[in-house]
Amino acid sequence: MSFVVARMQKMKAGNLVGMGNHNQRLTDNHSNKDIDTERSYLNYDLVNRTDNYKTDIQQFINENKSSSRAVRKDAVLINEWIITSDNQFFKDKDDKEIKDFFDTAKSYFSDKCSIGKLNNSIIKSPLVSNPY
Repeated sequence: MSFVVARMQKMKAGNLVGMGNHNQRLTDNHSNKDIDTERSYLNYDLVNRTDNYKTDIQQFINENKSSSRAVRKDAVLINEWIITSDNQFFKDKDDKEIKDFFDTAKSYFSDKCSIGKLNNSIIKSPLVSNPY
């Protein structure tokens, strides 16, 4: 029996450039040795892709914050989520079924884990790495 795996990690400004480079496969040096860069072209975004995580996220925060105070330098700016399942779960699914799984997961976690009225608007760049 397969299970959904969901992992959240808090990210500060100093993490955003490296996270963006990793997620968009801009470097060949990955700490996760299971990444098959030959298959990276199969990855896709569930919402509009951002070219620069740090700039775009800081701009989003500045445009939506409720006070004129500066954001603390050590503030958590985003929560990065990894949502997946095991290979067996994806094995017999076609591309549409896989996309539906990730669309549903994105909606579920957005509804359950977002703060206030922002919900889907705070999802900046969900990336689907080919799971099979």
